[in-house]
Amino acid sequence: MLREFIPDELITEVLSFLPVKSLMRLKCLNKSWKTLISDPAFIKLHLKRSARNKHLALFSRIQQTSYNFRVAPFRLHCLLENTSGTITVPYFPINKDRVSLNVVGSCNGLFCLVGYYHTPTYINYKKILFYLWNPATRTLSNKIKFYCENCFKWRVAFGYDNSTETYKIVVFNPESYEVSVFNFGGNNIWKNIQSFPVVLLPLDRVLASYGYRDVYAHVNDSLNWLVIREESQFVIISLDLSSETYRQLLPPQGFDKVSLVLPTLAMLMDSLCFCHDFNGTNFIIWQMKEFGVQESWIQFLKISYQDLPIVYNVCSRLPLFPLCLSENGDTLVLAWDRGKQAILYNTAEKTGYTDNSKWYGSKEYVESLVSTC
Repeated sequence: MLREFIPDELITEVLSFLPVKSLMRLKCLNKSWKTLISDPAFIKLHLKRSARNKHLALFSRIQQTSYNFRVAPFRLHCLLENTSGTITVPYFPINKDRVSLNVVGSCNGLFCLVGYYHTPTYINYKKILFYLWNPATRTLSNKIKFYCENCFKWRVAFGYDNSTETYKIVVFNPESYEVSVFNFGGNNIWKNIQSFPVVLLPLDRVLASYGYRDVYAHVNDSLNWLVIREESQFVIISLDLSSETYRQLLPPQGFDKVSLVLPTLAMLMDSLCFCHDFNGTNFIIWQMKEFGVQESWIQFLKISYQDLPIVYNVCSRLPLFPLCLSENGDTLVLAWDRGKQAILYNTAEKTGYTDNSKWYGSKEYVESLVSTC
């Protein structure tokens, strides 16, 4: 009856603004609605609309069992409105194959989860397991296995190639420089690609000693790692997910030496950002306005530690991690103190301390209908 009075185009337009939970219910009404909501064109339209409603996803693990991993997606405006206390949101638990899981990355509403199968030697894992998980639709992909020796040494990353509309997992060994890629929706096999550029030490290997792992930035269909050359200089290695080739980018001019406090990469406003300490007095964020163009680096923010509710000690070597920026650009969310608390720079108040959670690993997230198959 509804279709006799409302054009299909208008129905599609209205439905594209609804949350995933409502759409999942509507799919059960009749076959035509299920077909519409499952249509790839509609899923793309809905994702485009959802991207305006920023979320953060906070990760947690229940201490009683290391296998019970939870993710709490919540709207960014909830954090901005609640500038103190604990974030109270429902957690989406997942427990699969009794493997300790971690989030590698988030893209278009999908989380890439990684787990390691333990062996009696503890460090010498025999295989790594990967899953794609959509918390909004409560769907999980089949497991993807990657076999290796000393698997714990391998680094992993997750991204999306717009040119082929393909989600990709990338694993590389910082000692042997081997690199393999898995394409979801393709032939579903691991493929070796050009080795990671040699004579480089991935910085996330250094950060791991301070509790940080798999530090990279997914920007403009590329995965970007900050690494250290043998001559103790920083360089950004960028892997193009379409061509699966590398290029090297330099940090902003004037920053070329390893400092006491380790710099980091981040993605803010869809741009690559380089973040570092300055003389123990300020935290500086540079933005690459045009990706890949060295001359396009601009100083985006310079934050005095005196304006933050922290006692900053440069000798601690613990960096601040930018998590996301509010839509109007006036509030920056930062992780601090080994990721156990978050700071809102605009209000300069601590917020959202949550036991067993790791703010530094929080990811930007949008609810979507994207399939995990």
